[in-house]
Amino acid sequence: MRALTIQVLGFIRYLRPDRNPLRRPLDRLHSRLVAVLGALFLITGVIASALMIHFVDGAGLRAEYRQARTRYQVDAVVTATGAAASRNGVEQETRLRWRDRTGRWHTGGVVPAGDDHAGVHRRVWINQAGDLTARPRTHAQTLTDTTLAVFAALTSLVILHAGAYAAVNRRLERRRMVLWENAWAATAPRWTGRS
Repeated sequence: MRALTIQVLGFIRYLRPDRNPLRRPLDRLHSRLVAVLGALFLITGVIASALMIHFVDGAGLRAEYRQARTRYQVDAVVTATGAAASRNGVEQETRLRWRDRTGRWHTGGVVPAGDDHAGVHRRVWINQAGDLTARPRTHAQTLTDTTLAVFAALTSLVILHAGAYAAVNRRLERRRMVLWENAWAATAPRWTGRS
C-alpha cells in the first residue's frame, strides 16, 4: 500500500506546475498532455456512458413493454418427436399443436425437452399471430445489455485515448532525444576536451 501511495504522490507531483529549472518546457508540455487527456477521458466517459444508458436502456425497455403486450403462453400438446432436417443437418425436433386466443389451431416444431412423447403438455410462448416465439425480454436482459454497452464504450475510449497518448508521447520523445543530442554536442567538448 505504501508503494502505491508513493507512486500516486509522485504522479501528482509530476503533473503539478513547478518552477524547477532542470525541467524542460517539453517535460511541462508532457505533464499538461497527461492532465488534458485524463480530464478529456473523464468528460467523454461520462457523456458516452450517459448516451449508452439512454439509447440501449431505452430500446430495451421499449422491447420489454412491447413483447410483454404481444407475447403470451399457451398450453401445447406434443404430437410427435423425431428427427427433422435443418440447415445444420439432421436435428431432433418435437412437433407441437396449440390453440391461439381466437381458437385457431397451429402446429410447429421446437427443441425437444427430456420427457417429450406424444400427448405430453408443454407451455410455449406465442405471438399475436399465434406463431411460436421466444419468451418476452426480461429487465435483467436490458440491464445486462446496458452494462455491456457502457463497458464497450468506455473500453473504446480507453483504447482511443491510449492511442492518442502513445502517438503524441512518441513524437515528444523524439523531440527530447534531439534536444538531448544537441545539449550533449554543446557539453561534450568541455567535458572530454575533444571538439
